[in-house]
Amino acid sequence: MSNYHSTMRNAIPETTEWEDLQVKHGNWEAREKPEPPPEWAPREERSAKEKVEACDEAGDLSDLEDDFDDDRFMAQYREARLKELRMKEEAAARVKILPQGHGEPVFIKRDEFIKHVTEAEHGTWVVVFLFQNGHEGCELMSRCLAELSRKYVGTKFVKIISTDCIANYPDQLLPTLILYKDGKVQTTLEGLAKFGGKRVTPESVAFELNSLFPDDPVVTLAGHSGEQSQQEVVKSALNRFIKESENLTLSDEEDGLFD
Repeated sequence: MSNYHSTMRNAIPETTEWEDLQVKHGNWEAREKPEPPPEWAPREERSAKEKVEACDEAGDLSDLEDDFDDDRFMAQYREARLKELRMKEEAAARVKILPQGHGEPVFIKRDEFIKHVTEAEHGTWVVVFLFQNGHEGCELMSRCLAELSRKYVGTKFVKIISTDCIANYPDQLLPTLILYKDGKVQTTLEGLAKFGGKRVTPESVAFELNSLFPDDPVVTLAGHSGEQSQQEVVKSALNRFIKESENLTLSDEEDGLFD
């Protein structure tokens, strides 16, 4: 007959009170109780030297190579991440110490025009952007100038509502860029046509502005000569052209698949 008076708990057989009484009165023989298993303890991590020695004895270094690959990857990732964070901190620090209008277009009102434009630092180009909210062309130009100001911090970018700057200024002339230097108007550009129309890009704006004054580029990099800044403008415009050409080619090839 099966013994239903014993239980199993945690894989270690234990007796019940009933079985203990039977053993006490000599009716059953006492069962041997197994030794409890040793308490669990985490395995100690071996050093790199111990791993090498162990793998060398076994003649198999594949597992060790995997460990080292993981360590190498984590070290490279950590270094790249720290470098990225340092670059962000340095960029943020540069923006903080830049004067208004450098690194980000500054919005001004009519009574601030002389301070920010006419009395701007000697030798600095000032790009004055006349705009109206909700105007499609102005929205396109605004995005371009915001990107240019972040890169070409040697140039000051100012934006002002057109009718606040010039009373009754016609919307059909927007967006308008007025280029100032040393307190004087150098030239005025109206509309988007010169910059590629609705296909305007930051590169096309920079290229057009600098082509007006090849010996004294309008958009400039901080701490670089006018020639170096112009080279960067041309390089960026060329890269944009190549990228758009590649995208157009891929689009044509995809269309050909369905013809």
